[in-house]
Amino acid sequence: MHRRQFVRSSVALGGAMMLSPMARAAEAGVFADKIVFGQTVGFDSVWGGLYKNYTNGLLAGFEQVNAQGGVAGRKLVVKRLEDNYLPDKAVANVKTLVQEGVFGLVCMGGTGNTIAALPLLEQYRLPMVGAMTGATAARKASAPLFHTRASYADEVTKMVQHATTIGLKRVAVVYQDNPFGSGNADAAKAAANKFGAQIVALIPHNAKGDDIDMVVDKIAAANPQTTLLFTSPTSVADMLMRYQAKHGPVPLPQPWILSVTTPKTVFEKAGTLAHGVAVTQVMPGPNARTQPLVRAFREANDKFGDHSNQTYEAVEGFLTARVIVEGLKACGSNPTRDAFIQALEGFGTRDFGGVRVHYDRSNHAGLDYVDVTMIGSNGHLVG
Repeated sequence: MHRRQFVRSSVALGGAMMLSPMARAAEAGVFADKIVFGQTVGFDSVWGGLYKNYTNGLLAGFEQVNAQGGVAGRKLVVKRLEDNYLPDKAVANVKTLVQEGVFGLVCMGGTGNTIAALPLLEQYRLPMVGAMTGATAARKASAPLFHTRASYADEVTKMVQHATTIGLKRVAVVYQDNPFGSGNADAAKAAANKFGAQIVALIPHNAKGDDIDMVVDKIAAANPQTTLLFTSPTSVADMLMRYQAKHGPVPLPQPWILSVTTPKTVFEKAGTLAHGVAVTQVMPGPNARTQPLVRAFREANDKFGDHSNQTYEAVEGFLTARVIVEGLKACGSNPTRDAFIQALEGFGTRDFGGVRVHYDRSNHAGLDYVDVTMIGSNGHLVG
């Protein structure tokens, strides 16, 4: 099944359910035959491709479990609402999902959206597993949000450590002028101080990506040895192209991008200029068949997902599904939100096929796994 068709069909299943008070069990979202989760995410946004890959990995994991009878006889269903990567809309969506009686939330997208939703998670003791953000501000142990990816600070630290190891110590930082970007800029400053690098330029830019000429001119003026780009895939590609056009023939000095920046999109737009862009990753690669988690993902994805969606984000979504399932199993036959939260906080360190996840009452960070890859000549990532 095509990825978009698969997402639509799975979401339609959730959207078609009648969540009337007469139909509900005692616990919100728990029915005799299903458990209903909610998702607010920006498919219609600059990050849409990333979020679709992520969601499809989650749904492949859920559908695999559903085909085996679900969890304690209940199938796992996701009701998705579009938020367009807008925090106010995400908050409104969370309120709607609470009113409609979901059990918890899954796979939210975006730093600003996640941070904006945290007070509601605390207010309603609403569990959420998986948020596509590594922002430190989103990692608040008092909120029942359980992360399934390393932090951006972990990724940025890896970038700066690797760059300085090979002698690249003059660093330019370009960041979206929003919580996502500014948090990563702060992490870059801390990492530079730790590893003896020099930040020669800190360049905020509009998340709409309409100030690329200004950005590349400032990079060129700073004369860095390496450039950290904390922005969208489209803006990264635009910067690669505009820098070459205005300041070539030398390309943009050794660019780095985060795991959320969808290298495929960068390559599709920038072509050969994307070759050599370094990319941090927070999951093992979808072709790393020696990893049990990846083998399990591919089995589920091939049968219940979209075979063409062999992406790091899909692996992350699948891991999120596995964490949710393990938490629900620990609740027994009558899951409640509180029991689910307690079950996750009781994980300690647990191995999910070569990737370790750690939760306890004071730490919901989950993972610190970070790897370094690079965009190769064909657009595929190489280790």
